[in-house]
Amino acid sequence: MAQGRPYQAYQNAQAQTSNQKQLIVMLYDGMDKFLTKAVQAINEGDIETAHSNLHRTGQIILELLGTLREDKGGEIATNLKQIYVYCYEQVVIGNLKKDVEMIRNVQQVINNLGSAWKQISQKKGNLRTGTDSYQQVRVSG
Repeated sequence: MAQGRPYQAYQNAQAQTSNQKQLIVMLYDGMDKFLTKAVQAINEGDIETAHSNLHRTGQIILELLGTLREDKGGEIATNLKQIYVYCYEQVVIGNLKKDVEMIRNVQQVINNLGSAWKQISQKKGNLRTGTDSYQQVRVSG
């Protein structure tokens, strides 16, 4: 497995050993990367690559959406759910239209949220209002 794809094996090992906050940050970083590639592909006329990267972004958003725990996260989780739904809808429509502006708007929202998650993940100690109380990410190999 690791012989053919050492980078993927490294990423899988990293994901399996990271805490929940770090995993969420990794997902946000991945979305930023995919959105950047999608915009570049649209500008170059590479529709297939754009679609692939936007689809991957949408899959990450759906994973984040599916792991929200509104029962424990309260208003924060509810607000995140609304943001994730909005971003997902914009990614789907942006993908259909190949609309760079829509994609960049989503990327701005994703980057803002990602920055917040990075700050949360860097804090030491037990944050009861942090990610562990309202969102858990499932890692599957």
